[in-house]
Amino acid sequence: MAKPGYANQGFWFRLIFMLFYWCVLNVAITVFGILVIVVSVVRLCSRAEPVTVSGWLRSVGVFVRQIIEFLAYNEEEKPFPFQPWPKGVKDEQ
Repeated sequence: MAKPGYANQGFWFRLIFMLFYWCVLNVAITVFGILVIVVSVVRLCSRAEPVTVSGWLRSVGVFVRQIIEFLAYNEEEKPFPFQPWPKGVKDEQ
């Protein structure tokens, strides 16, 4: 007879990591919101595009997506700091 999911040690480790990443997700979304405001203000006040801040915004967005994929059981790999920080490279089409 197979053991239920809660008897599996891997289940509990994943649950602990999910709680950790849920807290990290809240911080990352706050940082993302602040960066959106900064980029918007810079674009409003000047004609120059904030390339560096836009790159940060893309990489935080990729990081948020990685966390959501992990929390939704769509991905087994843990996001940063267990992987390198996402580059947030803009897709060239």
